[in-house]
Amino acid sequence: MWFGQFALLLALLFLCCSAPGFFFLRRLRWTPLEKLCGSVGLSLILVYLAAWAIYCFGPRDERAADWIVAAAALLLGVASARDLQRLVRGRRVRQALAGQGFLMIWTLAMLSMIRLYSGAGWSADWFEHFQRSLFFLQRLPVHVTLYPTYALPARPPMENVLAAFFLGLTEDRFALFQTVFAFLNILLFLPCFLLLPRLSGKRSGPLPLVVLLAASPVVMENATYAWTKSLTAFFVLLGLALYLAGWRKRDPVRTAAAFVALAAGLLVHYSAGPYLVCLALHYLYRWFRERPLRWAELAAISVAGGLLLATWFGWSFRTYGTKVTLESNTTVKPVNGTNDATGIEKIALNLRDAVVPFWLRGVPEPFPQGNPEGTLRDQAFVFYQLNLVFAMGVAGGLVVLGFLARRLLWGRPGRERAFWRFFVPFCVVLGIAVVGERDPNGVPHLTLLSLEALGLALLAANFRQFPQLLRFLLIAGCCADFYFGVYLQARMESMENTPQRVVYPDLQYDGGRFLTNGLGPDNLGNAAWQAWALKHRVALIGHWIEDLPRLHGDEPLFRQWWPSMEKQFRDLRDFDAANCGGWGARHGGTVEYLGDLVAGPSGQGVVVAGWIFAAMFLGLIGALARQAWLAEPARPAPVKAPPRRKRRRARAAS
Repeated sequence: MWFGQFALLLALLFLCCSAPGFFFLRRLRWTPLEKLCGSVGLSLILVYLAAWAIYCFGPRDERAADWIVAAAALLLGVASARDLQRLVRGRRVRQALAGQGFLMIWTLAMLSMIRLYSGAGWSADWFEHFQRSLFFLQRLPVHVTLYPTYALPARPPMENVLAAFFLGLTEDRFALFQTVFAFLNILLFLPCFLLLPRLSGKRSGPLPLVVLLAASPVVMENATYAWTKSLTAFFVLLGLALYLAGWRKRDPVRTAAAFVALAAGLLVHYSAGPYLVCLALHYLYRWFRERPLRWAELAAISVAGGLLLATWFGWSFRTYGTKVTLESNTTVKPVNGTNDATGIEKIALNLRDAVVPFWLRGVPEPFPQGNPEGTLRDQAFVFYQLNLVFAMGVAGGLVVLGFLARRLLWGRPGRERAFWRFFVPFCVVLGIAVVGERDPNGVPHLTLLSLEALGLALLAANFRQFPQLLRFLLIAGCCADFYFGVYLQARMESMENTPQRVVYPDLQYDGGRFLTNGLGPDNLGNAAWQAWALKHRVALIGHWIEDLPRLHGDEPLFRQWWPSMEKQFRDLRDFDAANCGGWGARHGGTVEYLGDLVAGPSGQGVVVAGWIFAAMFLGLIGALARQAWLAEPARPAPVKAPPRRKRRRARAAS
């Protein structure tokens, strides 16, 4: 039954995320690849607007209205079928679709291994985003508490509204929710592929980019962990590509579309803000005065972007008020880390920690556990996820730094080189400055994913032009990145309790203490245990309320502590009914991951999925190694012969 829903969901995702936008963009004088990427971005915006209108003005049971939107997408796809066939004939479009299709299969293969999200101190964001999607799907009361203590305006709604729309067409199962987020998050590949010629001056094939993204711990963690920064990066990089093309071709349509894409990114996650500010400042300072119809163009950009943003901010201001809408933003209100530094000192320390690895700064190991592989996983997790340089790979990050220094600091002056000299440092500093918290482990994961993906695209664009030794160094780095940051991460996330193995022990009472974490060799630390308890929360709480008093009711210390603990347990149990619409109770008291469905009763399914995942990587890295071996070194540009008239003059002079 779940496989049929899964297949239907994938078909709906492909249809609704491409057909509506292509219908409106097919006649523009854009390149085929720009049409493909723009169609996906516009389709997501149109489906969001339709789903948001249904939520605000439609019936309480949204299923019929959602199917009307899907039917409209199908009709638009049929109406533009001939243009779509012509588009797909293009070589670059076929390459982009092949790369995107492979990465989607790759992401689902990794997701089929995962039975519990974990890693360092991350444990609950996935549940918060699922609850946000349930908020729009089930029309929960507007003042519900989102786990753990958030108000709805703490994060913008676009990807959650899209997820609610697709769950409304299928079922409200968590495995289907994971699939929706994975599909949307891996769309990051398309604008990266679109930007390749801008980053090297030459057209590059998709293979280096596919390998670099597939082996990237940061990209794959953001694709599989159900949150929203990766789709934000899709819109940011799409906006950047359209902005550069519009600047080069003096095209107001591309320019307006660029800022609409950035506004959409802001509706997915507020981390798009620094990039929107950067391009707006560049447009007003460098380009605005050159435009022939500059005021009309500025008005079009402002109206289109403003109306899109008003769909969320207008509703939130009216529902929650200006103060709650603005102050609940997690960028403004710190939610993690420490607050021992403020202002300039906080920004300077966060900038340092974003570049210098944690072990070079003497930061103590913050995630104690009994599993040596889990310890290695958490150390690699912090190394990749919370460091701006090594987020692009253990070798790739250093190559990107050297490449930028060579091309931007010491390269020949030029208009576009001046843009990059402004864009990169501005977005790094502002992206760190807007973070409200001070975290010694690093904070670049909050706002700088777009820059990190841009760095991977830079490596892919120039891969064939690198010396052969450097190409193989990057391949070796990809192998290390894949094992320590992708495969090991997925393997640790595949661990669950089985009849033969207890990874996450049950809550225990021992002499006045409630123990939530065992000390066995499989123990993955407190954060992972909390994620496990959150996954099985409704079922576990009912079990604890019944069994703990029966086992320890005759102990004086237990009778002293139990009333307060029982109240906490009952409050957590009531949280499901009050703030999740009773979803947990309707689904057996536990959250069923896609990896749980693949694992089966014995749990061996994830082992098979792991072998398939590793075999896919070996085939992928082998193809790249063959390309690296056969690639010819970059040849210098041919020297143009002087015009015939100048040659005659030269002969006459001699």
